[in-house]
Amino acid sequence: MKARPDFIRQAADSIHGPEGVVSSSSSESAPDGVDYNYDVVGESFQRDHLMALVRSHNAFSIGEIYGIAILEPEPTNEFDPTAVKVLVEGIQVGYIPKFDSPAVTEMVKKSGKSVYEVPVRIGFDTDSPQPLIGVRIALTVE
Repeated sequence: MKARPDFIRQAADSIHGPEGVVSSSSSESAPDGVDYNYDVVGESFQRDHLMALVRSHNAFSIGEIYGIAILEPEPTNEFDPTAVKVLVEGIQVGYIPKFDSPAVTEMVKKSGKSVYEVPVRIGFDTDSPQPLIGVRIALTVE
């Protein structure tokens, strides 16, 4: 039986505990060889959106989805004018943590584009009818 993605634990931590260090190395390598080293936060508030992605990919038995995430600054965010939302297939799945959002906003600006694209891995517990869902991207904050 395939081991559950290690970021399921991270999803639980983001739901039940304070934000911690989000860059981490995984002993489990992704099948595409990408290092998904950065945990997105706020995914528990995007559960319906994440479940829609799982359904659209018919990925209930697989436990993970790979794709491209769009990092989009959200200057009108009432809580953080440097907020950066994370979108997958046009669906919001979370945010860059507040402590890194100014640097990521600057990275987007330096790219000369209005958004920044990065690989994404969405993982969930296939054995649960109400699975925890974690979102991890390949990102190095400059």
